[in-house]
Amino acid sequence: MRIRWWFVLGILAWMPPLAVRAEEEVKLNGRAVDATGKPLADVEVAAHWHIQNGMMNPYNGTVTNAEGRFTLAVSFFGRSQALLALEKDRKSGALLVLDEKGAAKPVELKLGPLVHVHGQFFCKELDKKPMWTMVYMMSGDARFLGCSSDDASFSFHLPPGTYKFWGYGRDIQSLKKDLTLSADKPDMNMGTLDMAATIIARHKGKAPPAWHVTDARGVKKEVEISDFKGKWVLLEFWGHW
Repeated sequence: MRIRWWFVLGILAWMPPLAVRAEEEVKLNGRAVDATGKPLADVEVAAHWHIQNGMMNPYNGTVTNAEGRFTLAVSFFGRSQALLALEKDRKSGALLVLDEKGAAKPVELKLGPLVHVHGQFFCKELDKKPMWTMVYMMSGDARFLGCSSDDASFSFHLPPGTYKFWGYGRDIQSLKKDLTLSADKPDMNMGTLDMAATIIARHKGKAPPAWHVTDARGVKKEVEISDFKGKWVLLEFWGHW
């Protein structure tokens, strides 16, 4: 047992400092103000937001006090984070992208009118809408918003700016595109997005395609799927993300 403990301690001693610090939270201080610089109270601030059933909910966020000030714990993990602040009526907000160095100084979020982003997904190839979809919004490499849906739609409000839109769902391939929101266009209707079907969805209800087996256990290496005709066959697909 003593040898095992020394082994664990040896690994911890070998790990570089950055690997340990990647999990640490940074205390970020700031304040929210309106266009004239007046402090705003009860503004919700978070680095991650989730939209479900049309409601925008902050994850591990905070709320500004009467002086518009807030303190928020943020984990950077070696990349930038986008700080999104929204008034509770979701009519005004602000977005700020910063790295760990920028978090060392107090930040100011100046709130202004938001743009309503909405649309829906459909797959013409399968002639149906997906049963489940997800939209992620990013500013640079900072992913700050996720919108899941059971009716293949999305709807949320964001400050004007340039974003990366990433949509995907069940039986459909992902779609990534740049999205620019302008203050003079408060409604961004993306309409119906035609999504390509996944290769698995294309073969549902059809004979499976031929396979190429590189190794096998319990059967010959040259086994073919037709060898199992009339029998139940379980195919497991897996991967790493």
